[in-house]
Amino acid sequence: MTLVAVGALAVSGCASADTAAVVNGHRISEQDAQEASQQILAAQPDSGITTSSAVASLIMAGFINTVAGENGKALSDSAARTAIAAIQDPAPATLELVKASLAFNQMTSAEQSKAVGLASKADISINPRYGTFDPKKISFDPSTPNWIKVGTNPTPQPSATPQG
Repeated sequence: MTLVAVGALAVSGCASADTAAVVNGHRISEQDAQEASQQILAAQPDSGITTSSAVASLIMAGFINTVAGENGKALSDSAARTAIAAIQDPAPATLELVKASLAFNQMTSAEQSKAVGLASKADISINPRYGTFDPKKISFDPSTPNWIKVGTNPTPQPSATPQG
């Protein structure tokens, strides 16, 4: 059973059990994505962030922060900490997400497009547990496990035993 799990991860491009995604050889761990989503959700409950959306955001954060740095709009860890003062000891992944979010809001549309363009050309593999990435559409689609069936609820059938 362990070999099957390792084989599935190797085929998906994520050779470690704790790998959520690999971007141009840089590994994003499941632990980093989980910790970032938990910290952000605790500080901003209405954010609706999930581990899957944190994985997608961490993938894009790298490109956003790169372009922001090239254009003098990169933020420091201390600036990110100030922005999320409600989080006592933010994880590095949380800081990356905050820096990317703040930088993205300061970027021009051309700079934002450049970050998206970098993502479209990147070598990105996502652990299927967290969804898929379509480089042509630059879209992240969440995973829907095969045991979750989307559809209508069946109509309840009357009981064969008498009620009473």
